[in-house]
Amino acid sequence: MVNDMGNDVVMNETNKNRSNELHHKGDESHLVREIVRTNQVLMNGFSRMVGMSMSRLTLMRLLATADEGVGVNDLARHLGINAAAVTRQVKEMEDEGLIQRRDDPTDGRRSYVNLSPKGHMLFEEVHERSHELERALSKVISEEEIAATTAVLGTLRNFVESYLSKGEPK
Repeated sequence: MVNDMGNDVVMNETNKNRSNELHHKGDESHLVREIVRTNQVLMNGFSRMVGMSMSRLTLMRLLATADEGVGVNDLARHLGINAAAVTRQVKEMEDEGLIQRRDDPTDGRRSYVNLSPKGHMLFEEVHERSHELERALSKVISEEEIAATTAVLGTLRNFVESYLSKGEPK
């Protein structure tokens, strides 16, 4: 009990020191924080509006625009996530009849996936809902603001990708 009370005093003192360290000078833009917060709100709202998670929609978009079946490892590379996560998502979607899988005739360890007719239909519905959200956004944000935001976000994305590819701290 005495040790616990002593730990509480140390923890409170540690928290005070950390709190003091986190204070800002006041001239920080908080750009990254605002982008992350906005992204979280957009992704949650978008998922609720279209009825599908962004990760699933992104996977479906890749498959809908592919000329032929795509390998799981290729999908993982393109999405920037590990193959196990893609495999789980593909398996779920296959169980729901949204994806068809076919084995590679030259390599039995490999298979290719593509959207089934049901998957294409669902993707088209969800894709249209995403356009509805875009139209709703255009009622509160001008074309100029959208163009400026798109340009700034593209510049930011290119900078971060370049920065990380040079082996800078992550």
